[in-house]
Amino acid sequence: MSSPCQSPKLDPQNPIPPPLPSEKAPSRPQTPARGDAPAGSPIRSPLRHADSTNPPPVVTVAKANRTSRDGASAVARLDGAGGVRAGARGLGTASEIVRRQRMTRAEAALRAAAVVLCMISFSVMASDKTEGWAGDSFDRYKEFRFLVAINVIAFVYSLFQVYGKIHRVIAMKYIMASPTRYYLDLAMDQILAYLLMSASSAAASRNDAWVSWFGRDDFTDKASGAIAVSFLAFVVLALSSLLSAYNLFRTL
Repeated sequence: MSSPCQSPKLDPQNPIPPPLPSEKAPSRPQTPARGDAPAGSPIRSPLRHADSTNPPPVVTVAKANRTSRDGASAVARLDGAGGVRAGARGLGTASEIVRRQRMTRAEAALRAAAVVLCMISFSVMASDKTEGWAGDSFDRYKEFRFLVAINVIAFVYSLFQVYGKIHRVIAMKYIMASPTRYYLDLAMDQILAYLLMSASSAAASRNDAWVSWFGRDDFTDKASGAIAVSFLAFVVLALSSLLSAYNLFRTL
């Protein structure tokens, strides 16, 4: 019986000694084949397989932009590739609402400006009176009386328009229906703009004739100021008539 420390016997046909039991290389565990895949073939990742069969889902992002009390919104859709597709109807509604808000603000500003200018014009002309032996008054001349009358009418009309805007904001409704309101606004704006131009031109002709005959004084200076402001009121009402025409033809 040989001792464990004794070296193994050599084979005369194979001079290389066999490895010791402790020096044997550990065997690598074999990866078992999965499913019906043949043995020795690489196993595909389930995540990669799922990605190749199912395309990435489309992510939809909706951005709501509340631009009015009606709850109109603009919608944009974002797909998985990074492209943005905007909802044409939502964007069109939002742009239309913004345009209407700007037009409403511009119209309100013009109405308020017409109120102020007409009030200044007829107030200055009505106070155009001088004392003394060379004193004079506006009511002696029909051109100046015409200017005062037209500015008073334009003042009352513009004040009514401002009241209508305030009533719309507070009561959330218009005083008159839409078609009738647009027709009335356009007609009154054009008529009063024409009358203001006529009255201002007539008063300016009379005042120039007075200056050429007797020279300038306080009476003619006040008349010139009232006429200049009346011309500005004409410009404001002319712009208001353009907005009224836009509102009317937009509804047709």
